[in-house]
Amino acid sequence: MYLNLGLIGNPLSHSLSPSLHSRFLVSAGINGGYVCLETPSRDNLAEVFETLKQFKFRGVNVTVPYKEDVISFMDELDPLADELGAVNTILFDNGQKKGFNTDVYGFSETLTENGLDFTDSKVLMLGCGGAAKAVLCCLKDFRNIKLTVVNRDTAKAERILKFLNFDNAEICDYNYISREAVYDAVINATSLGLDGSSFTDMSRIKCASAAIDLQYKPWVTPFLKCYETSGCKKINGFSMLVHQAHKAFEIWTGKKAFIDMKELIKLSGAAN
Repeated sequence: MYLNLGLIGNPLSHSLSPSLHSRFLVSAGINGGYVCLETPSRDNLAEVFETLKQFKFRGVNVTVPYKEDVISFMDELDPLADELGAVNTILFDNGQKKGFNTDVYGFSETLTENGLDFTDSKVLMLGCGGAAKAVLCCLKDFRNIKLTVVNRDTAKAERILKFLNFDNAEICDYNYISREAVYDAVINATSLGLDGSSFTDMSRIKCASAAIDLQYKPWVTPFLKCYETSGCKKINGFSMLVHQAHKAFEIWTGKKAFIDMKELIKLSGAAN
């Protein structure tokens, strides 16, 4: 039996998910493949789901900009996906479509992997959309965390934080980063620099412990370059990508594929 897996989103030309899941399939001894289903607009989603049904897909990942749009197509939501209002993993089972969110697991594992605990810490997060919801879900579990969220649309950030019951965060616009401040961690959850352009000037915002970017291309992202002379840990989004993918693979197959992070980095060419 051949297992059909894939990815819905736009654009997908940069995605490393096919490389990761192909390796997971080999590791688990499963005959299958993982394809990109680049979807130009939300108006095409119904057609994509018909294609997935026709070719008996077992599961797909969902990336930007459709993590919220696909919810209306689900027959059932896992409690965490329902809590976040975002789906990044879909399981097709007996004609039913069930939505999950494994981004939270991916970010949590990244923190654990790097020995990071934000209890009693000052944390600055840039951006409040997409995967930022998963980051917020993790951060709110740290006791006495002092979070500042910077977002162009402060009203949107306020709605998301309220939706997630994150009541004790300060919300600011981008004028905030022109002031002097020191944080234990700075997290980039925006798409700034994804097109290769330079990042916003972060020279006044000092980072003592960890600079974390949800992006992973290039390996040293424009955001992380802002802190390349700092003594803090510099962590890109590759670990989160791997761990969320690993969890999705388990949901689809019931198997935990072997993870060799160094090998996955090499196979994906992510560090090039």
